[in-house]
Amino acid sequence: MQLYHIAINNLRRRKAKMVFVLLGLVIGIATMVSVYSVVETMQVEMTRQVSEFGANVVITPDAGELTFSYGGITLPAAMFDVEVLTLEDVEAIDGVSSRDMLRAVAPKLLGVATTEAEQNLIVVGAVLQQEFMVKPWLRLRSEDEMMEDATEVMVGEDGEVMEFERLDLAREDLDRLVLSDSELMLGSTLAANLGVMEGDYLTLSGTDFQVFAVLEDSGSAEDEQIFMNISAAQSLLERPGEVTLIEMAADYTLGSEEALLSQLNDALPHAEITSLRQEALRRDEMLTRLVRFGMSVSVLILLVGLLVVALTMSGAVRERTREIGVFRAIGFRKSHVTKIILLEGVLISVVGGILGYLAGMSVARYAGPLLANMDIQVPWRLDMFLLAIFLAVVIGLLASIYPARQASQLDPVEALRFI
Repeated sequence: MQLYHIAINNLRRRKAKMVFVLLGLVIGIATMVSVYSVVETMQVEMTRQVSEFGANVVITPDAGELTFSYGGITLPAAMFDVEVLTLEDVEAIDGVSSRDMLRAVAPKLLGVATTEAEQNLIVVGAVLQQEFMVKPWLRLRSEDEMMEDATEVMVGEDGEVMEFERLDLAREDLDRLVLSDSELMLGSTLAANLGVMEGDYLTLSGTDFQVFAVLEDSGSAEDEQIFMNISAAQSLLERPGEVTLIEMAADYTLGSEEALLSQLNDALPHAEITSLRQEALRRDEMLTRLVRFGMSVSVLILLVGLLVVALTMSGAVRERTREIGVFRAIGFRKSHVTKIILLEGVLISVVGGILGYLAGMSVARYAGPLLANMDIQVPWRLDMFLLAIFLAVVIGLLASIYPARQASQLDPVEALRFI
C-alpha cells in the first residue's frame, strides 16, 4: 500500500471533518476569485471606455462670460469677446515641438442646416479620417446589410432590431473615407428617420448632397448627425475658414502632459485648452483603491481559511493518535507520517481550489454586473484557475505543516497506550 492510498482512505473515513476543511478553503478561494475577477474586468471595461472616448484634449474659442441677476432671477449668461478658431490654428498645432504625442487632430465645424421639409439637422464638418481616429466607435454600415435592410429602413417603425456587419476601420483603412464636397454621411437614427440610404440624395439649405454612407448604430449623439468634409460645411453654413472646436487624441506615454498643454497654450493664446485626462486619472485612482480593498478582503478571508484548516487538521491528528502509533510501531518513519499528513492537505486543497474557482467565477459572472452596475462580461480564465489551485495548495501545505510535525513527533509507545 502506497502512502497516497493511506491518505485517500483517511479522507474517505473522515468525511465530516474534511468537508469542514474543504468549506473553509472554498470560501476563501471563491472570495478571492470573485473579487479579483470582477474588479479586473471593471478595470478593463473602464479602460476600454476611456480609450474609446478617443479625444482627451479639446480646444475651444476663448470668450468672456457675464451672468446677470435681476429681481432675484438669474438670467442666462451672456458671452462677449468671443474668439474664432480657424484652420490656421490647426496648422499652428502642427508646429508645436510635442506634435508626435498627438495621434490625431480633428478640427470640426458645427452648425444647423434645414431640409426641404423645414427640418433642422445638425451638421458636422470635419477632416473625416481624423474624426474617425478620435472617435473609434464610428463605423460604416456594410453595403450588403444596407441592401438587405432597405425595406426596414424605409418603413422605420417595425420594431425589429437591425444588426449590421462591422466594417473594421483600422488606421491603414481610413483612406476609404474620401468624400467629395457634394457627399455626406448620416448617423443611423437620422437615416432611418429621413428614410434615406446610401446613394440617395438629400437637400440641405438648398444644396443637394449624395449619401456616401450610413454609420452603424453607436448609441451616441453621432447617430443623429450629418458628417461631411469641413470645406463643404464651411460653404454650406457660410462660415469660410472657421472651426468650432478641435479635438485631439494625445498619447501621454510619449511625453509630458504639462509640456504639451503649455506648448498648445503658447501656440493658441486666444483659445481655451481643456485636458480630459484628469477624469481618466480619477477613474484609475478609484479602481486602484477598489483593487486594493478587494485584495485586502481576499487576503483576510484566506488567512481565516488557513487558520480553519490548520485547527481542523490539528484536531484530526489528535484523533488519530492510535492510528499514527500503529504506523510508527510497524516501522513507518517520521518522514512517512509527515508525508501522509501533507499529502492529505494537498489532496483536499486541490479539490478546494477547483470548487472555489468554480464558485467564485459563478458569483462573479452572475452577480458582478449587478454589483458593479456595469454591463461587464467576466470571462473564464485558465490563469485564474491555476492561481486558485496554487493558492489553495499553498494554504493547505502551510496549514498542514504544524499538524504533520505534531504527528511525526508522537512517541509510538505513548500512542499505543490508546489501543
